[in-house]
Amino acid sequence: MMTMPCAAKPLLRCYVSYAGSMQTIESQLVTDPYDVKTTDIGERFTFKAVMVGKAQQIDYIKLYAYFQTRRSDVPVHQATYRPPFKVSTKENPLTPQNSVYAGDIERELQYRCTLQEVQ
Repeated sequence: MMTMPCAAKPLLRCYVSYAGSMQTIESQLVTDPYDVKTTDIGERFTFKAVMVGKAQQIDYIKLYAYFQTRRSDVPVHQATYRPPFKVSTKENPLTPQNSVYAGDIERELQYRCTLQEVQ
């Protein structure tokens, strides 16, 4: 049985791609999901990855995608993940590869997320 050092914490890592460009978005545990900012993806989408909990305990994970319009960001995708979570020192898949389509010409955002225990 492998035990984790006390300082190890869960890290949520999402690989988000749009128009041939990939961004890696990393999220730590937070107690207030409203403190997490969205990340701009190619000036067409924004993406937000939220991992809520405290002390190495993950209560839930929520992933959000928004399509950018001239007036505001429009929510187009939201996924919720609940425990139990597989977290170890090696990167473990949390989600499959997901595709989100939005806009008049159906622009495509793709993402997949992993969990890992880090120092």
